[in-house]
Amino acid sequence: MACPIYDSIYCKVMTIVICDMQFEDTKVQCILWRKLNATIERKGLSMLTFRGFMVDGGQANWNVVRIVMGLEILQ
Repeated sequence: MACPIYDSIYCKVMTIVICDMQFEDTKVQCILWRKLNATIERKGLSMLTFRGFMVDGGQANWNVVRIVMGLEILQ
């Protein structure tokens, strides 16, 4: 699993996380996102604005966005 972002300062897509996992289930992805969010906060970047998420069709991916980011998904 990879988490690329578009950086508006550098005007390009940059990968911020790569994680090799045996199963991309909701539990494992929640761990990844929570650790990523904790790292972002420790670096003093807690004011990030996510404008959207792009995931494949796997239900676990949508569930993690709902759980960790507290968002309602519009499909």
